[in-house]
Amino acid sequence: MSKDEEYDVVVVGAGAAGCALVRRLSDDPAVEVLVLEAGHAHLPENVDIAPLWFTLLGSEIDWGYSSVPQPGLNGRASYEPRGKAPGGSSNLYIMMHIRGHASDFDNWAYHGAAGWSYEECVPYFQRVERQEDDTNPTAGRDGAQTVSNAGLHDPNPTSAAFIEAAVELGHARLADFNSGQMVGTGWHHINVKNGRRDSAFTAYLEPVLDRRNVTLRTSAQATRLLFEGTRCVGVEYLSSAPPEPQTPGRSVAAEVAEPGRHQVRARHEVIVTCGAIESPKLLQLSGLGNPSLLGEHGIAVLQALPGVGENFHNHVLTGVIQEASQPVPPPTQNLSEAALFLHSQPGLLAPDIQIAFVHVPFDIIVGRGHPNAVSILPGVVRPTSRGWVRLASADPLAKPLVHPNYLGDRADLERMVQGVQIARDLFGTLAFSPWVKQELMPGPEVSTPEQLVAFVRGTSDSYHHQAGSCRMGIDDLAVVDPRLRVHGVTGLRVADASVMPAVPSGNCHAAILMIAERCAEWVLQDLGS
Repeated sequence: MSKDEEYDVVVVGAGAAGCALVRRLSDDPAVEVLVLEAGHAHLPENVDIAPLWFTLLGSEIDWGYSSVPQPGLNGRASYEPRGKAPGGSSNLYIMMHIRGHASDFDNWAYHGAAGWSYEECVPYFQRVERQEDDTNPTAGRDGAQTVSNAGLHDPNPTSAAFIEAAVELGHARLADFNSGQMVGTGWHHINVKNGRRDSAFTAYLEPVLDRRNVTLRTSAQATRLLFEGTRCVGVEYLSSAPPEPQTPGRSVAAEVAEPGRHQVRARHEVIVTCGAIESPKLLQLSGLGNPSLLGEHGIAVLQALPGVGENFHNHVLTGVIQEASQPVPPPTQNLSEAALFLHSQPGLLAPDIQIAFVHVPFDIIVGRGHPNAVSILPGVVRPTSRGWVRLASADPLAKPLVHPNYLGDRADLERMVQGVQIARDLFGTLAFSPWVKQELMPGPEVSTPEQLVAFVRGTSDSYHHQAGSCRMGIDDLAVVDPRLRVHGVTGLRVADASVMPAVPSGNCHAAILMIAERCAEWVLQDLGS
């Protein structure tokens, strides 16, 4: 192993968490960092154009996973997009900046993730945020990522109608969902800068790629973690020749190794930041997981960790679509500028239903016939259903089996039906009356409780907030400890949405970056920086 192929820290995955980690670790010029990214160094131009995010789903920078058949969705397989390029899923997501409810993080700490209470997480959210307005007294002002107020940048008038409709129904008007009171309606804060997406790559990693202690290597898919005894000492990866770009875009300043299998060593530690689907897959390929499941694929057990791949879950949503009675102005931001968070029943500590609004048709097929339409998207953001991520085979290039178990628990199904009814109530207000013409989905013929259940089972899908599959904690099914170190081995951490014991009550991008900020601080402390 040549000296050139040894670094202080090797980060596996240049998604949102990986970008933030590399940025913060490399702030110490004495720390040499390599980040391996399976995606290629080409970013399609649509990545930067905020309202075109949906065109990236299924594109060359999407892993394009599908779930196993979902019993709660009548046996349908769900589409599970995940980013495959520098910036990861922060290139695909809808750019909403939602921290989550304080009780989300207090609950993590209550169940064994000591140090993760909301109060303890706030300083790290502040390191993420560069917020332009004063609607949240705890917001960061000098952080890495732009946080703009959608209501201050020529929002769509239908978004304003949605907020007024929610107020008409008695919901509180909020200035900022992150300011402490999350239950109510208001404008989103979004990661959009000068009308363009501010991804984790553009905010964190791209500005430091010229640092001598930073190396970004693309077209490099990790296939196995390397161990000496129970100490992780490096990563094996497969390098491939980048294909010709399929779309116009820009090239990222990255290096590519010669095609073939390579190994790289970490003097201090390896940090896995591959996301809630690929992180458990890499651990299992490396002999970390449930012995019986590893044995099915002939993988020798390095450390029995039965929780690897378990506790996988995701928010789930569907859509109610109304054809507009007048032309909906073209988008200028992220298509989803306003929302409503609410309790499904009185007495809950945190909102468990998110009602999003998008001023385009939610369903592609409906949209082809009725392009001038708007949608309300009810979603369950405190799901009780849990599933898993497991190896399909010992082939490191094979996609894993993904089972989110959508609507597997009765409570999630009932709340989705409730959300559809709330969406219809919103469209039925005076505030929306100048805009709505006819309901296209589910349609007026869907009205009985049985019909609504059938509609929800037939149309619900991924909210793209996959989480939980390498859960942190101290119990037997926890995969990492509260400092994100993998149980039973040394020199290895996981830092991405997979470590969340439960996904926050809202879009989870901000919390992923917060996790990475915390991890970087601990790594630097251990390095003596």
